[in-house]
Amino acid sequence: MSLHGPDAFHYERAFQLMNWRRFAEAIEETEKWILEDPENADAYGMLAQIHMKAGSYDHALHWSAEALRCDPENALAWFVRAVSLYSQGNEALFLEAAAEGQRIDPLESYYPFLKFNIYHKKGDFQAAREEMDRALRFAPDRSLFLAADSYLRANSRDFEGSLSSESMALFHDPEDDQTYLYLAWAADRRGDYGKEIEFMKNAIRIDPTDEQIRNEYLNSLQKKYWFYRVLLLPFMVKKRFSKWQFFLVWVVLWLVFRPFVLLFLLLYVLAYWLSKLLVRVQVFGWRSLFRKI
Repeated sequence: MSLHGPDAFHYERAFQLMNWRRFAEAIEETEKWILEDPENADAYGMLAQIHMKAGSYDHALHWSAEALRCDPENALAWFVRAVSLYSQGNEALFLEAAAEGQRIDPLESYYPFLKFNIYHKKGDFQAAREEMDRALRFAPDRSLFLAADSYLRANSRDFEGSLSSESMALFHDPEDDQTYLYLAWAADRRGDYGKEIEFMKNAIRIDPTDEQIRNEYLNSLQKKYWFYRVLLLPFMVKKRFSKWQFFLVWVVLWLVFRPFVLLFLLLYVLAYWLSKLLVRVQVFGWRSLFRKI
């Protein structure tokens, strides 16, 4: 996007306000831009991006459509459309928008990153690996991608590679909540609960309003209690086995040591809820036990 004169002024001001999370002011600035130039695709694209950043995905899709009406090749509009559809969980339409966005801007690294997330969640690690490699080719120093690579390697039981990617992500001194979230997930998969808690502390420090981060942080704090960690040991072993191997182990244990398996499950449930209760008191105070948070 190459802007000059008044367009550049409006764009830079709206972009800065958006990064400061002053979304209402950013929207107001962009609306002034649109009033001055009602057929400017970049102005509509900027407005769509602000709504996307604010989490208003329906509005983001509406304004990206307006941008594409003015310019069907507008790269920002396709980017916003793809990210918004991904965030809404509309995989089929996301893949269509991402394909069009990549045709217009083939070097945009965020498209393969989002595709990586889709394949990773499905457990298709080979396809996830291909998309992650593509994202890192375009942006080899981006901490978010390196952190996600660490998570993928941990899930693939390549713990040495996971630690290497973690070190590279931290080398670039990230100040991004999502980067620390992926690093925390990778640490959890490796069974390194101390690191997981530290990374989650950084994530919630950067964005304390994100509901997912808040929940993940509270869950990570449970693991600081030794009685809960002890009962997580079988799940640490699971991370070093394939799914069928772990299932076979549990079948054998159930057939041979059924009373002990039942006792373990009972103790696990008790430890889970006790640690959850202690974390709630630690973070919100004992009065939180008597009110909904």
